[in-house]
Parts: sequence; structure tokens; C-alpha cells
Amino acid sequence: MSHPERTRLMEAYRTTRYVVRPHASTGGHELLLRVGALHPALDAALAARGHREWSFLTAWNPGSRPRGEDENRRAQERLVSQLVAGGWVVAAAIGEAEDGSWSEQSLFVPGLPRAEAERFGCAYGQVAVLVGRTGAPAELLFCDIPAERYGS
Repeated sequence: MSHPERTRLMEAYRTTRYVVRPHASTGGHELLLRVGALHPALDAALAARGHREWSFLTAWNPGSRPRGEDENRRAQERLVSQLVAGGWVVAAAIGEAEDGSWSEQSLFVPGLPRAEAERFGCAYGQVAVLVGRTGAPAELLFCDIPAERYGS
């Protein structure tokens, strides 16, 4: 990926609204996550359940290139199946542009280590995943996968 493209995508990801739907792992509340921000309500909910880290992932639109909804949905279902088979709790989430011009179905996974988030991100052709640790700001973790892995 070229430097200008990575810079453009990084800015888009920084302004994305990462919304976690109400779930037991979040104390039953909908939460809005932002790159570079602290999330004390999430930290408290996770700590109450013994988690110190989390990940926000998707299988939608590999390489940040749009693809059909059916294909996205099938890939997302595979990702959910793999996470659940691995013993992870999965909460529904959505990543969306601030202006509402696009959105992607996503997943919030409490306790999923950043290395595992990166592995899943790479396996599903994602440019980056959002990860966090209690007491620290949310951060983008770039997957840096070869373009041929996601068909560009």
C-alpha cells in the first residue's frame, strides 16, 4: 500500500465511529469507541469480567475495498464461527463514517489479545483492526498484508 493511500485510510479510520451494541460484556450499554481515546466505561465493564484488553474487527470489505453484501455477510459469519469456536465472546458492533456515508458490520471481542486480532485481521484481508487495553487509548493496529491475499 502506498504511503498516500495509507495516510488517507488512517485518517478515515481515525474519524470512524466504532459502535459496540449493548451486550453483557459492556455492562449492557451501547458504547462509542474512538481511535486515540480512553474509554473508562468500557474499562470498568471489562475489568468487572476479568478482561484487560479488547479487539474490534470485521471481515467486511477486505483491503478497504467495497464488495457485495452477500459476500461480506458470509465472510463475517465465518469470522464469528472461528471466534466462537476459539472460546471468545462476540458482541455485535458497527464501524461507520461520521457523516453516515458508509458502514460495516463489525465485532467487539472482549479479552482478545492484539496478536490474535492482528491474525484475524490479516486472515480476512483487513488493513487494520482497532485494539485496546484497559487504561490506555484505543489504537489502530495495521495488518500490513500482501495485496494478493485480498484480491487487489
